[in-house]
Amino acid sequence: MAVVNNASLFSTLNKAQTQAVSSNASTVAILAGPGSGKTHTLTSRVVWLVDHVGYQPCDVLVATFTVKAAREMRERIGKALGGGREKKIVLGTFHSIARRYLATYGQRIGLDPKFGIADDSDSRAAKAWISKKKARGTVDDAPTNSKTGKDVESKAFMTCFAEYQQHLERANLLDYDDLLLRCVELLRRYPSCVSNIQSVLIDEYQDTNGVQYELMRLFAQERRRITIVGDPDQSIYGWRSAEIRNLFRFLRDYHGTEEISLEENYRSSSSILDVSLRVIQQDKDRYEKVLLPVHNKGTRPVLRRLKNQMDEADWIVSEIKRAKAMSGGIIKEDDVAILLRSAILSRHVESALGKNGIPYKMIGGFKFYERTEVKVVLDYLRIIHQPDNNDALARIINVPKRGIGDATVKSLLEEAERGSTSLWKLLVKHCRGDRNAKTTIRKQTEQKISGELLKMINNLRTKWVEADQGKGFDLVELIEQLLKDLGFEKHLEDTYGDEYESRWSNVQEFVALAAEFMKDPKPYGRGRSAGYCRRGTGLEWPMVFIPAVYKGSIPHIRSDDDAEERRLLYVAMTRAQALLYLSCPLYGSHTSNDALQLSPFVEDLSATQFLKRGPSFERPIMQEVARILRRELPPEDAIYKGMAYMTPIEDNLFPDPTEAKETGEVISWSLF
Repeated sequence: MAVVNNASLFSTLNKAQTQAVSSNASTVAILAGPGSGKTHTLTSRVVWLVDHVGYQPCDVLVATFTVKAAREMRERIGKALGGGREKKIVLGTFHSIARRYLATYGQRIGLDPKFGIADDSDSRAAKAWISKKKARGTVDDAPTNSKTGKDVESKAFMTCFAEYQQHLERANLLDYDDLLLRCVELLRRYPSCVSNIQSVLIDEYQDTNGVQYELMRLFAQERRRITIVGDPDQSIYGWRSAEIRNLFRFLRDYHGTEEISLEENYRSSSSILDVSLRVIQQDKDRYEKVLLPVHNKGTRPVLRRLKNQMDEADWIVSEIKRAKAMSGGIIKEDDVAILLRSAILSRHVESALGKNGIPYKMIGGFKFYERTEVKVVLDYLRIIHQPDNNDALARIINVPKRGIGDATVKSLLEEAERGSTSLWKLLVKHCRGDRNAKTTIRKQTEQKISGELLKMINNLRTKWVEADQGKGFDLVELIEQLLKDLGFEKHLEDTYGDEYESRWSNVQEFVALAAEFMKDPKPYGRGRSAGYCRRGTGLEWPMVFIPAVYKGSIPHIRSDDDAEERRLLYVAMTRAQALLYLSCPLYGSHTSNDALQLSPFVEDLSATQFLKRGPSFERPIMQEVARILRRELPPEDAIYKGMAYMTPIEDNLFPDPTEAKETGEVISWSLF
């Protein structure tokens, strides 16, 4: 067993982080504010437990909420531990860990080990209601009796739920919620499955829901050693049943828990932190803690009023261009994030960015894996892995065209369900002549299904089985062969015309992702983020814009939880490292006469907390920005020499409609 060098491990940790990493308490609650180094602390604790306490890597379980976070943790732990030992740690999202245990031990509770995962589109009907019930672990609740008719509605939902579950069982599928519920069932009935686990560590604990809390408890049931890391102020996932009360539940259920607060913020300037804290401290019921800035004061955040949403978008673009120019290029497009409360706000921003030739990437819009051409390839892979997946087969049976229409597919599905069989088995029987046809399939279509679809899938299934045995294709070769057999590029060209090139490039990107997965096969899953930026992968940016800070947007008009909406704004604000811009249009559009009201979360803050316009970007300000970002600011004469002719050097292109005078503005330009 290697012994960790304590001096080396603790040299990059502050006092609170060191206490958290080396704690001997069985249960530890690390309350980590934004930018306080929580990931570094958690990964260092894993290293401590393995190399100092002496736990075997395979006996340590680390659960987080995104694939990206899991990948980053595994890389960091791997660098610290060495010898590839990080690969043995049970590390991933709750869903990927649950899937791992179910694949290994699921037969004990009657699961087929080759179960598939239901695609989102497989579970559209009543999905939100069903998901909330599963997240609370209450799917077995009986319908309530009332005279208001709600019992009828509840019974209808329960019927829908029962049919939905039967549909999944016939196709040997589990949805994402079932992964957690069935894992809970497994670990309750067979605790020996996790009897080896010495320590459980949970990242982003504030995002846990009821069933995830139960999973955590079950993972650790043998020795009750748990470390949680989270921040109640950043609990923003109530829409997916995250329960902010889980922190208090943990402290109640695990007496003697050592509570450690990470208060030093290494991300944002003091001014940004100060305003952000004033926003979150309006919640009088929050778990009290502070944030101590490591960086100097920096320039104050901006709260800008614009005439309408079009002006707001154009102003954002002008500030991006001004910051790039005045910083001498140390701020680039991929240093900027525009964080939107809802996708509907994107139209004007996208238009302004496009008109000005500023490249951007939208995160949280139409997700890559939901693009039609990518979903088709995924569905084919699902069928290769598990032919009895009715929904996937129904979606691709006529892609490319094989002469089978929607009505025929629907009739075949209904026939398969009546016969308690799968669509795949039904088609195989039909093409062998073993079926008394109830749904008519034309002879030409039958030949295409038999020769082009079933034969191709069976050939690829054979190659995939050989690949599992160490011979034959790997995943990338399998996908490339699939695309070739389908003539998929030509299918896209025939179907989408001029659009086909961008769609084909998406397919090629999918192949590249598969190649990346083969090099580093860690669990892949789902994530959620929002905003505009070219980089799109980090949770912090040098320059952050938060538009539409008005009532109805922040807090959102459809939200019934102002506390969570306030936390959402706080999280967005604390993504900024050096420059933070909030903005609010006076009107929604050119034609609207209804004035928009500034968000109550910032309305009552002192005017001295914000700048009314973008900062001047004078030399001392830019030097402080460079210091926060740890970048080197070019000499002043070099900056001005490199500026384009007539570049605005002040934020005065757009008048503030709330000011008494909107005329007589003095516009400063750079003539260098």
